Amino acid sequence: MNRNSSVTPAREAVRQAREEAYRGLILEAALRVFAARGYADAKVQEIALAAGIATGTVYAIFPGKQELYRAVHAENLAALAERYAEIPADGPVQDVLLARSAVSTRFLTERPDYLRLYLREAVHWGFDATELPAGASAFVDQGLFRRGIAEGVLRDEDPEVLQGLAMSAGQVHLFHWWKSGGTEPAERLIERIQDHYRRALFV
Repeated sequence: MNRNSSVTPAREAVRQAREEAYRGLILEAALRVFAARGYADAKVQEIALAAGIATGTVYAIFPGKQELYRAVHAENLAALAERYAEIPADGPVQDVLLARSAVSTRFLTERPDYLRLYLREAVHWGFDATELPAGASAFVDQGLFRRGIAEGVLRDEDPEVLQGLAMSAGQVHLFHWWKSGGTEPAERLIERIQDHYRRALFV
């Protein structure tokens, strides 16, 4: 029996495990740096330093800063997508919108670094929304808003405008929550955002 046939898969498994560990360290550091400095001012060297690894190791896993930035968003939005998937999309429009706002608010308040990045970059995400993980873009799905208008649940307005109002309401409330120190319980913040939705969006 060729000894290399058993050694090679083992070595490959070790290599993959090491790369996955580096990937986790890099993404954690990148999130902190992007949150603190924004995409434009963040440097890959700075991220490598924060991760405690060589800059070349970062480039061996992520070809450049843009790919790293996208990976940070993709990892967090995939986690958010899992929570969205628990909400039946074909339910009553008001229930779906309120449930999604509660889920996204809890998610962001639980991840302060990603909240900072979201607040800093949300108006220009840095990637095409079609590249978001399945389900993560559900809240910005205009189909739900069109259905709400057709059913007379939402105000008779351009669905894109309603979508923008919903997103901006959440962003404004989250910004003030973060600016004030993030001490208010998340459930109270959710109540305030949902009250705003009821006044601004629903008939």
